Amino acid sequence: MIRLFSLCILITLLATAPTQAQFWFLGQNAKNASPKNPFKAHSSFSFGAGSSTYLGDISPAMTLMDVGGKALRWNAGVQYTRHFKKHVSIQGSFTYIRIAGDDNYFDPAGRFEPSYGRNLHFRTDMQELSLIGIYEILGNEENLPKRRTLSPYVYVGLSGLYFNPTARAKAIYDIDPLSTVPPVQQGWIDLKDKQTEGVDYSKITGAVPFGFGVRYKLNQSFDIGLDFGYRIAFSDYLDDVSDNRVNVPAVTSLITDRSSEWYAANTLADRRPYLLQVAQGNTSGNPPLIAKGSDQYFTTQIRLIYHLKNKIDCPPLPR
Repeated sequence: MIRLFSLCILITLLATAPTQAQFWFLGQNAKNASPKNPFKAHSSFSFGAGSSTYLGDISPAMTLMDVGGKALRWNAGVQYTRHFKKHVSIQGSFTYIRIAGDDNYFDPAGRFEPSYGRNLHFRTDMQELSLIGIYEILGNEENLPKRRTLSPYVYVGLSGLYFNPTARAKAIYDIDPLSTVPPVQQGWIDLKDKQTEGVDYSKITGAVPFGFGVRYKLNQSFDIGLDFGYRIAFSDYLDDVSDNRVNVPAVTSLITDRSSEWYAANTLADRRPYLLQVAQGNTSGNPPLIAKGSDQYFTTQIRLIYHLKNKIDCPPLPR
């Protein structure tokens, strides 16, 4: 009986050995581990809005603490991002950006008094198309529910810009010094065709965007993101200003030299006390500040991000 029982066990082991071998080598190739599945690319859409700040000839970087808050404007845009590697993504975006600056924001008795005396201002609405490369610092997860709660990233790219600087026409006011009639503000006019510095520049230019951001996971499909971007434009005429406006052609609209206007066209602030000091020689006489190089601007955006679900790929059945 013992011999018969031992023989039955041996036959059973021999019969199951090929089956075990088949499952043991499932997914193996010549006893080597099967290669890992490649990263499955996925996409996300987002919409964002936030602030924009200009740095240039009317508001150089050194004046940021003095007038940066007054020059703050807005932006809004949409983005499409393709996450095609664990650490690398590509993003295309369209952003509408408004930037502005005004010499009247400066203190007439402060360190930037010469810029106040110049009395220039501008507003520019820009349409920006960008293509940027993103480096995901902690990496992407192809399984969306398992993606990280916080995902920081940095980026750099290239942008195309359409811009059109404008300024307000001279305010209407009574030239009688004793008049109490308030000034009347005028509308915005295009500056490019005025050739205020004798230069016929193009309204189309490029920029180099770079920056950083972070995404916070809200749920399986949505993130909220915070993005900071800096742009260096290829043009010095986003603000229609590139020099001190010395020996440049005068124009009948007085857009080139606005230093003698009694009221600031954009804010309607009364400039007569300052002009009296100029007449009395009580000002510094220094030239206004001019920034070197191309105009620049930076943006912040809060974004709502939607991740598209991956297509589920079923593994092949064993043959």
